Amino acid sequence: MTPATDYQHESALRKVLRHAWDLLGLAWPVMLSRAGILVMAFSDIAMLGRYSTDAVAVSNLGIAIFVPVLVIAIGLVSGMVPVISQAYGAGNFQECGRAWRRAMSWAVFVSIFAMLLVWHGETWLLLFGQDPALAGEGGAVAIALTPGLLAQVVYAACAFYMESTRRPIAALIAMVVANILNVGLNWIMIFGNLGWPEMGAVGAAWASTIARFLAMGLMLWIILKQRDAIAAGVRGHYETIWGPGGWRSGTMMRKLGASAGLSNGFETIGFAAMTMFAGTLGVAALGAYSISHNLVSTVFMVGLGLAVATGVRVGQATGAGDAREAAFAGWTGLLVAFLIMGALGVSVLVFRNDIAWAYTDDPDLALRAAAVFVFSAFVFMPDSLQVVMGQSLRALGDAWVAVAGYIFSFVVLMVPLGWWLTSFGGWDERGLILAVICGCLVATGLLAWRFRVLTKART
Repeated sequence: MTPATDYQHESALRKVLRHAWDLLGLAWPVMLSRAGILVMAFSDIAMLGRYSTDAVAVSNLGIAIFVPVLVIAIGLVSGMVPVISQAYGAGNFQECGRAWRRAMSWAVFVSIFAMLLVWHGETWLLLFGQDPALAGEGGAVAIALTPGLLAQVVYAACAFYMESTRRPIAALIAMVVANILNVGLNWIMIFGNLGWPEMGAVGAAWASTIARFLAMGLMLWIILKQRDAIAAGVRGHYETIWGPGGWRSGTMMRKLGASAGLSNGFETIGFAAMTMFAGTLGVAALGAYSISHNLVSTVFMVGLGLAVATGVRVGQATGAGDAREAAFAGWTGLLVAFLIMGALGVSVLVFRNDIAWAYTDDPDLALRAAAVFVFSAFVFMPDSLQVVMGQSLRALGDAWVAVAGYIFSFVVLMVPLGWWLTSFGGWDERGLILAVICGCLVATGLLAWRFRVLTKART
């Protein structure tokens, strides 16, 4: 990394452009690979929407169990990003690979417990007040998704390693191949083509699970077959089941991962609660909200890509001992996310009817979803800004303050507000989106304040 002294006479505009260019060069493959995870879900919903409206609702109930657990599990593993990016910034490349091996052990351990939770999806749906018949069908979808959780978490750990060492293209290639396979398997397993039994929502879930294992296998092959794998640290003695250096060497990774897992968990559980509230409004409301939520989640992957890239750049500058560059990298990431996500929000407002028809050919459902999109378009920007700030804080090594911000924003504020608006405020599913906007705005403000305090103290 170029020393800070090379930039001390650089103009503010040139500095912003340099940071933005470097950020986007790292971020675009990360954006697309993260979007690919939700494109897989979009493919499922879009193809199920042409199978039956009820199948969309059932699928999303299963996904509502799967996704929060998956996001928490990936968050627990994501503590490897600041650890590896700081090692990379310091020029300790072998430690990057050793940290990846520790993360792989941790990923498998976390996934085992996560799969147990998803496997009992029907029980969770019943506890959230869903109709027993819907809960049974949604639980069957969750069971089919369960094995894919391990594959997705291991894939994520591999992607984090490649991205933290500035090689993000590999994760994108693996996800593109997986999505192509998923579409083909959906055509066979949802509709019962080529002599396969017609499986509907459960078939879509199994198709995604198989595709996730393919993505995982490709990433493992790419990493282990890289040139000078031993020098890179990805091959060698594990020493213990927890990887090189044992349990103690992974302390910082687990600490930052726990922060990310809890933060992601509180946010995602809040969003899952919104889905449950939508379910109590009826099948039509659940279908429209589910489509909107998938759109928001898919577009959010762009913001998440920017956040991961921002966190990598903040971590590398921190590892190189350049506090000013670390601070500027974080604020540049925030600015770029503001501009890009704002533009995407405007695009959704303009093309909301066309987007709704891409999800379903049911006229009533498409009209209702398009009405929800008017509110959903205003979620993109604050939702992405808060995750950029969260990643930047963890890249600085800050673990627990962000968790408090997420608890307040998404549990204390968003969930009760969504419940009140739909139960007593006279709102339909659009009230749930309004609650999401409020929660994201508050989270952005709290996390940005914390980042400013930390970076000001270090510079």
